[in-house]
Amino acid sequence: MEELMTCLALVFKRKGKSVLAEKELVFSVSMDYRWFTPKEAQRLLEIGLKNGLLTRTDGLIKPTFDYKKVEIPINFRPSKRVLEEVREEPSLFSTILNRIAIAGIPRREAVAKINKIQEKLGVDVEVAALAYAKEAGVNIDDLFDEVWKEVASR
Repeated sequence: MEELMTCLALVFKRKGKSVLAEKELVFSVSMDYRWFTPKEAQRLLEIGLKNGLLTRTDGLIKPTFDYKKVEIPINFRPSKRVLEEVREEPSLFSTILNRIAIAGIPRREAVAKINKIQEKLGVDVEVAALAYAKEAGVNIDDLFDEVWKEVASR
């Protein structure tokens, strides 16, 4: 996942923007940098979304991590393996926890605080994780509806 994060960070750094249109990201990866074919570049975008490294809002793509802090090796070029970095469908809790970890908060610390919130409020773990993530300033706005559906279906 580190290579995927480095790859995505490089695109945003070189563009000098914190938000890109989907087509702009795909075009940069395939045509500007010539790393992948357009189809593979689209796959890279989907992998970034699926792994919680990117969010999509109204056709705009934004990283969920601080791409400016990612160190990029000189002459970096992603391998084709980065296109295989799709995890099996993670649980909603795992997705939220991954975003918290990407924001720089240690997992162990986050889980401990989430457990305290869950005990104190008597809510589902996903709701407690959302509350903690929001309090910690982590971008999880796109997950509210998904958590609502998950909890309501129980």
